[in-house]
Amino acid sequence: MSAGETFHNRPATVADYLAILRRRLWLIVALPILSGGIAYVVSVQQSPLYKAAAQVSFNSSPVNLLNDIPSPAVDDPTFLPTQAAHAREVTLAERVVRDTAVSPGEFLGESSATAQTDINSLELAVTDARPEVAVALANAYARNFKDYKAEIDTAAIRKQIQVDERTIKSLRAHGNDSAADDLLLKKVELETQGSILANNARVSQLAEGATKIRPQPKRNALLGALLGGVLGIALALLAEALDRRVRTEKEIEEILGLPLLGRLTRPSRRLAKNRQLVMLREPTGVQAETFRKLRTSIEFVNFDRGAQSIMITSAGPREGKSTTVANLAVAFARAGRRVALIDLDLRRPVLDRFFGGGSYGITDVVVGHVALEDALRPIVVATAATRREGNGTNGNHAVDGLNGNAKADGVLDFLPCGTIPPAADEFLENPRVEALLKEIAGNYDVVLVDAPPLLAVGDPQTLSAIVDGMIVVSQLGAHRRQLQELARQLPNYRADVLGFVLTGVTHSDSYSYGYGYDPHAYEAQSRTSRRGQRV
Repeated sequence: MSAGETFHNRPATVADYLAILRRRLWLIVALPILSGGIAYVVSVQQSPLYKAAAQVSFNSSPVNLLNDIPSPAVDDPTFLPTQAAHAREVTLAERVVRDTAVSPGEFLGESSATAQTDINSLELAVTDARPEVAVALANAYARNFKDYKAEIDTAAIRKQIQVDERTIKSLRAHGNDSAADDLLLKKVELETQGSILANNARVSQLAEGATKIRPQPKRNALLGALLGGVLGIALALLAEALDRRVRTEKEIEEILGLPLLGRLTRPSRRLAKNRQLVMLREPTGVQAETFRKLRTSIEFVNFDRGAQSIMITSAGPREGKSTTVANLAVAFARAGRRVALIDLDLRRPVLDRFFGGGSYGITDVVVGHVALEDALRPIVVATAATRREGNGTNGNHAVDGLNGNAKADGVLDFLPCGTIPPAADEFLENPRVEALLKEIAGNYDVVLVDAPPLLAVGDPQTLSAIVDGMIVVSQLGAHRRQLQELARQLPNYRADVLGFVLTGVTHSDSYSYGYGYDPHAYEAQSRTSRRGQRV
């Protein structure tokens, strides 16, 4: 894969990314729902857990100690982290759980000490399955920490006082009362400063109750859904980056090097389920208008070329070629053209699903089992003029007597596939097939041929030698390599390629205007205008 191919379809605008999110909407919606549901189920199965917290505050007044004894500086940025570290010592934990059944290790695992620099305090929290136990342990934690800190801070002072007491006793024993009195004054000052240090920490707030911190199914479900949403968007973008399908008509046009003749939306589920054509069942709808535009485009590009027999094919199966050619045939017939529709997809014929099956078809005519007139099935297609006169029908049933000799304004003769031959490629090389197509083309304005997929079999290449033109149907979302192979093989076909038709687009992409097709609208407006002028 070349570098140009790798980055050719990279999204560049906000609209591109929004289009990606629309295509992968199922992933973006499913993952948040799934992850939120899992988080909720897991949460409700958790055992309850409660948290109680007490607060220990520290005085900010500095203390200047004698004899180079270190003094805790409350304003030091390392002070609170140091106190938090002291609060996590095993010695303190042993004191807190002394009269309980909790071990020091369990207590340290279920407690925390958090520095609160903004208020110069330490939050001591304990979690437990019982709220009353959490409250009791949190308060015991705070009280024992206060005493434990006092012992740590005054340890050096107490040691120095002991040394001074021994020295004073020795001095007095040797009759040096003056030196003993001076040292006694320093000892008293140390005791005073030790008292201040011992009260540097205070329990500013005891735990009065415990907060339930588990389970919280609603919060966890929301967090799970948010995480799933982020993951869904990330996976959608990743899937798009790995997807080698073509998503824009511009890229298809560049790969094939063909003009775009029309954009067609997918048929509704109801029509697809009932195997009905939009041009027969909903001829005034917006979707039917896209086939009328396609018919106009084909007539425009074919004006100078004069291709009378046109083969419709596609790169692969299920790209909508048969539905396209069937609706297109009806569109030509509604425009007053004499149309012959031939099913030459001898491997998987499907046109008879729309117009009804018959006992005979083109294969039977070629081998001489039946005459062409007996194999052709006339389909009544009422045009605008016929509907105004009230003598037309809008169905898909045959009417006797319309075999190429129009009694209605629109003529559509359908020639089914017939008996499927054992070797389709050899059958198409029969000279009688070409002669029959030329005979049919002499009696109609337009001959549309439904051919097999171009990349699947070699039948379309054989047919290209006996038809005047061909149109390629490509579905939006086709694989890029498939389209590149199609573009590589097209020069080997003898028929003139008129262009390509894009299927599978949305209604907004098919240039629909939001109102139905009404062939009498301008005529009615003209009559109204004339009446207005007479007034």
